[in-house]
Amino acid sequence: QVFLALVAGLCLLQQVRAQEVLPESVAAMIEQLAEEGGDAEELVHYYEGLLERPLNLNACSRERLEETGLLTLFQLESLLAWRERYGAVRSLTEWALVEGFSPEAVAALSPFFTLGEPHLRQKASQTYTAKVRKKWKQPGFSMTTKGLCDAEDFSVGAVIDNDPQERFPDFVSLSGRYKGFYAGDFTARFGQGLVLWKGFSLSAFGTPSSSARRGGGIQCYRSASESGFLRGAALSHRFGGLSVDLFASRTPVDARIVDGAYTSIATDGLHASELEKAKRHAMHEQLTGARVAFSDGRVQLGLTAVAYGYDHPNGRRVQEYNKPQQYDGAWGNIGLDAYASMGSLRLFGEAALDAHGAPAVIAGAVWSPDYGFEASLTGRCYAPSYIATHAGAWSTMSSVSNQIGATGAVQIIKGAWTLRLNADYCYYPWTRYRAEAGTSSFKGRLQLIRSFRRGAELQAALNWGSRLKGHFKLSAPLGGRLRAEGRVDASAGGFGGYAGVRWQPLRSLSLSARVTAWNTDGWDSRIIYYEQGVPQSFPIENYAGKGTGAYLLVKYAPSKRFECQLKVQQNYVAYFVRIFLPG
Repeated sequence: QVFLALVAGLCLLQQVRAQEVLPESVAAMIEQLAEEGGDAEELVHYYEGLLERPLNLNACSRERLEETGLLTLFQLESLLAWRERYGAVRSLTEWALVEGFSPEAVAALSPFFTLGEPHLRQKASQTYTAKVRKKWKQPGFSMTTKGLCDAEDFSVGAVIDNDPQERFPDFVSLSGRYKGFYAGDFTARFGQGLVLWKGFSLSAFGTPSSSARRGGGIQCYRSASESGFLRGAALSHRFGGLSVDLFASRTPVDARIVDGAYTSIATDGLHASELEKAKRHAMHEQLTGARVAFSDGRVQLGLTAVAYGYDHPNGRRVQEYNKPQQYDGAWGNIGLDAYASMGSLRLFGEAALDAHGAPAVIAGAVWSPDYGFEASLTGRCYAPSYIATHAGAWSTMSSVSNQIGATGAVQIIKGAWTLRLNADYCYYPWTRYRAEAGTSSFKGRLQLIRSFRRGAELQAALNWGSRLKGHFKLSAPLGGRLRAEGRVDASAGGFGGYAGVRWQPLRSLSLSARVTAWNTDGWDSRIIYYEQGVPQSFPIENYAGKGTGAYLLVKYAPSKRFECQLKVQQNYVAYFVRIFLPG
């Protein structure tokens, strides 16, 4: 198995573009999502996938552009107006002429987009990758192998994943699509997420535009995460402005079974110990659902309904904080959502009911009269007993329930300065874990960004909530091919920081190095950093306690058809080799 994994890692066959460094704005989104407990790994995979397979800027629909989370509302409307008046954008220079896109913004966005013909059919491509990871002080190794064949009308993919000390192969995911028919593992994201949202979601503490969600509908599953997907079949079809989605799944679930009933559900995907092995796929969940939506390009109305249940009865211990979230047997949700684009204004919302009639509502607006100003306001009201196992709407808890709250965001751009303010207030009418009924919370973030010529950038941010914390970051070029960066984080629970450089002495060779030091009083005050890593890795590091660390990343691409990368860190060594084949 080790020999095959090493051979696969050295013989990667890909027809994709070379890996780019994720922009600072995307890295900040990833760090914020990880800090709030979201699935940052899937977000990393999404943006790395865009780097490898960029979108056609001239062919993307309004919905697809909004889903990326890369454009502000004003930029989106300005780009669509340009395309309608002048046609396709032919060059990066022309792109920078579109109102709201400076040359610096175009440079940051260009790795995610191509400038092809509007009606150019997508060519077929094949991608095969393998990642092997071995930690010094941990027995066994982890391996992730992916294969993908993608084209306009069809797509076939496979993922094989194995964690240390697990029996090979521990996780196998197969997915396929032919036109609008999907089979195998898939995700589904609809409305604002009150009924069904499987897959990544952007943080509510981002740009005001990210407050309004645009679901991607049915999509093939490509991640190595062993939860967060549906396994079955789906059909998606469009009749003019009317779209219909039908789906059914029987998904394995890791659970602890006692006397024929489940007492807990595990989502970490670890199956090394005997207890973890006993939980592996111990029960299944059946789910069926449908969605009908109408859209004329600017207004969309959708109705989503799902029914689901486990093949084992509920045996969890009933306590005061979790009794509103207990159900047994069959369950389900139904929701009505709306989305409207009216020039510089976006209106969105969704209202849903569960099987016992408990309600949940979320609604909001985004306004951007010009490039220099954007604001959003979102309100939500989730009943204490609203149960939606597959919901993914914005919530300050692990479930979409038991809260009445509002979230606001403002972004102001004045010349080289960007000011961003986020705030969220939430009231909890019911008892929750380690908290009495009738409590509330308030948290916010103030961020100030100053951009300089030649790519230098200065950031300062202040976060308040359970504890006050802030960070200061500077990134600047030091000559033609050398760039330095540094960051300092501080809170009542400790501090941390790093200093790093990126050096490209030759067009074919680049090196990145970073030294990190931290001193915190525990996991709750941990510091989260996005780090540059080799493709197919997860470059989010959590620093808790006291210590120092360092890494070196070397990238060598002597030709357009060959590339290799090596990362040496305090805990592991990772390498990546790619061979680009024509045709």
